[in-house]
Amino acid sequence: MRRSRAIAIAILAASAFASGCGGGFAVGRQWDAETEATVFDDGIDLIDDTAKLSGEWAFRAEQDLDSRSNLADLVAVVNITSVQTTKDIDGKEGRRLDTRIVKILYGAAPDTLLVLVASSSSLGYSLITRHEGRLTGEYVVFLRWFEQEGGSLGHHFHFSPSSPGVMATVRKHVEGRVAEEKTAEERKGYGSR
Repeated sequence: MRRSRAIAIAILAASAFASGCGGGFAVGRQWDAETEATVFDDGIDLIDDTAKLSGEWAFRAEQDLDSRSNLADLVAVVNITSVQTTKDIDGKEGRRLDTRIVKILYGAAPDTLLVLVASSSSLGYSLITRHEGRLTGEYVVFLRWFEQEGGSLGHHFHFSPSSPGVMATVRKHVEGRVAEEKTAEERKGYGSR
């Protein structure tokens, strides 16, 4: 009961915060399972340097980082402080990851503490379960909030190591996204004159 209450509080806080803020906190945007489910798989990368990869693996890793950086409502460096096994109201198992935001790279967050849950049906669940003991420490999280049926707030996420190589790539993608958004806003403002 206590775990589900903490999750509900985190979701309610995010909803309240989202309704009063602008910018990168895009709550209510439709979840597109066809294009987003593999990118925000409620999972984690274990490779700390994509330069170690080659061929299709390297291409895919770069493409995934680009997609996550450009679609996430929040990109932030976080500390995973704990990983716990949970059960939802239907008895379905999941993993709860308690995180503390170290630095926001893009978007906004409802609080410096985020509770993220990977259900057993999510694509990334098995990796989180297998590597649960390694998951405390600093990572970059790509978080996507969306409105669920009934109006409640849902989330999907992906963690990548916050290694120098990964962070350089993420920063490059985020800076490009911010520049594109700024240009679009300027055009919109210019067109309304």
